[in-house]
Order: sequence, then C-alpha cells, then structure tokens
Amino acid sequence: PEAVALIGILRKNRKKVSEFKLAALSDMDIKTVRNILYKLFHVNLVTYTRRKDRQKGWYIYSWIFNKKRVPDLYISLKHQKIEKLRGRLEKERTGQFYICPDLTLRMDFEHAMNFDFRCPECGKLLMPVENDKTISNIEAQVAELEKILAKVDKKQD
Repeated sequence: PEAVALIGILRKNRKKVSEFKLAALSDMDIKTVRNILYKLFHVNLVTYTRRKDRQKGWYIYSWIFNKKRVPDLYISLKHQKIEKLRGRLEKERTGQFYICPDLTLRMDFEHAMNFDFRCPECGKLLMPVENDKTISNIEAQVAELEKILAKVDKKQD
C-alpha cells in the first residue's frame, strides 16, 4: 500500500519529485520512502537523478515513475507465479501428505515420519491427505494465469 501511494504521487506529478517532497506528500518518514523507492528502482519502476545541494553538500535525489516498465513487470510477475505454482503442483502430485485431525498442521511424508506420524502441536495421529482438490485448484490457477498471459500477448502483437 505504501509503494502504491508513492507511485500514485509520482504519476500525478509526471515530473521528477524529490524524496523529501514524496515523504511530505505521503505522510511517511524519509527512511521508509527511500526504502520503497530503492525497491521500485530495483525492478525499474522508477528512475532518479541526483544533484548536490550547494549549501549543505548533500545529494538530493529526484524520482520519476517509469510507466513503460509496467507491462513487462506485470508479465514477469505472472510468469514467476506460474513457475511457483508448477513447482508446488509437482510436489503435490509426487508427494504424500499428512494432516492433523484438528486441521492444525499439514506436512509431507518425511516430516510426518520424523514426528512418528503424530502432530507435534496436539499429539494426535496424523491422517493421510487426499490432495486431488488441491491439485485441481493449482491447475486451475495455472490455467487462469496462462489465459491472462495469452490475452496480454495478443494485445502486444
């Protein structure tokens, strides 16, 4: 939410804004603003220029929003999400899972074996999990994300 607020301010101004002005406009302290800006810079959503304050000798950074980067970042994040889901899907398909009857804990076979198939929270015997619903939910999420990416690809062509 804080990053969204800063991006909103940068988008409204459409020109370079100093980090001090961003802090004042967003009601955040300067350290928080800088931290967020550095994270946004890391993914190329913002760029900056640096100039030296002649009176104090400090550098003042002015930031601008890089709206051209948004579609690429969006696509990249969707691909990352798909890869993460595919990894989880592979684990769900190949692994055996156990759950506490009180639904407090779910673990794979190796961890369950380490606890002698007993819940470390309550001591009850762990039950095997049928994860067909989990697998189909993950498959549906992957399919939905792929459909979104296909639409984005069509728009870019």
